[in-house]
Amino acid sequence: MGIKRFILLNKRLYKQTTYVILLMMIPIAVLAFSGAAKSGTHLMKIGIYAEDTDSESAKSLINEMASVREEISFTEYSSEDEAVKDVKSAKLDEAWVIPAGIDESFERLAKGKRPKETIRLYAREQGVAHLFMQELLESKAFKVYAPDIFFAYTQDNHGEFGGLDEFKKTFYDKAPGNSIFSYSILDGEKVENENYLLMPVRGLLAILLLVTSLAASIFYMEDTDNGLFIYWHSKFKNLRALGYYGVVMIAPAVLVILALVLAGINVGITAEIVNMALYCLALILFSMIVRMIFNSTKTIGVIMPLIVIVSIVLSPVFVDLTGLRAAERLIPSFYYLMSTYDRHYIPQAAIYCLCEAAVLEVLYRIGRR
Repeated sequence: MGIKRFILLNKRLYKQTTYVILLMMIPIAVLAFSGAAKSGTHLMKIGIYAEDTDSESAKSLINEMASVREEISFTEYSSEDEAVKDVKSAKLDEAWVIPAGIDESFERLAKGKRPKETIRLYAREQGVAHLFMQELLESKAFKVYAPDIFFAYTQDNHGEFGGLDEFKKTFYDKAPGNSIFSYSILDGEKVENENYLLMPVRGLLAILLLVTSLAASIFYMEDTDNGLFIYWHSKFKNLRALGYYGVVMIAPAVLVILALVLAGINVGITAEIVNMALYCLALILFSMIVRMIFNSTKTIGVIMPLIVIVSIVLSPVFVDLTGLRAAERLIPSFYYLMSTYDRHYIPQAAIYCLCEAAVLEVLYRIGRR
């Protein structure tokens, strides 16, 4: 009888407009991000204008930029005004103007002197991505005048030997062509050539599941007020509620796993199912705790955006705030996102669920009294 009730509950859910919208948001979100990832979208669009196109330093710097990852777009401009105009109209994120005296500036830097002219950067705003671009520009510029620094040092300490051009050729011939870095994820499967635009998808889907679990609390309270459970007696009301929430969560959980597989950002079906099962359990217990504390559909509707915002901040959806680890461990999505690539967080997620169950039991006993 109980199983039939849960099956009927599942059928009733698809008459809930809110629930259907939440389900539709999962494939729409993944398709939107996948489409953007395949459309040639760039993280940053940079315009470069060199006042002296014959400058060796300017040529070298532009060539260095051309070797940067394709997610960052560099376009050469024929005038400074045109590049700045495109920044103002949001066609470019930044414009870099290389001065005519860049050769002399690099020579002065190599000798420890202040440059007379500097590379000018134009931007409409200042953010993390723009700061990264400045670091990138400085690193590439240093690579261009690094041989001059070493040449000046050898001249001062060992005397003249050969010309600068010959020295630079030797300098670059001896330098290794490949990067000294190799990237791998501990306890995880390495994903080759993953597009940066797909990286936040898992985090956003995790937050969407959080919204679904909180919506389940609202559905549960509405059904209670409408008398759904009058003839559905149970000695273990928490278990009955657990089954109710589970029915609400199973469809979006399956959709999320399928979406991750189709997007090509899964870490293996078995691992995804285990992580999702633990995450859904953690979300259900979390939402049940929220329901028992506030016990009002209006109140939960009001605090839901706050819970979502806090979860985005404290979970590694866009950035991992390692300085707030103690606070992060209070959020269910933290364990799901961390355990995706680090198996050490799976037992921690299980312990988190046990702690939630203990808190829920205490709240239930307090409510009975």
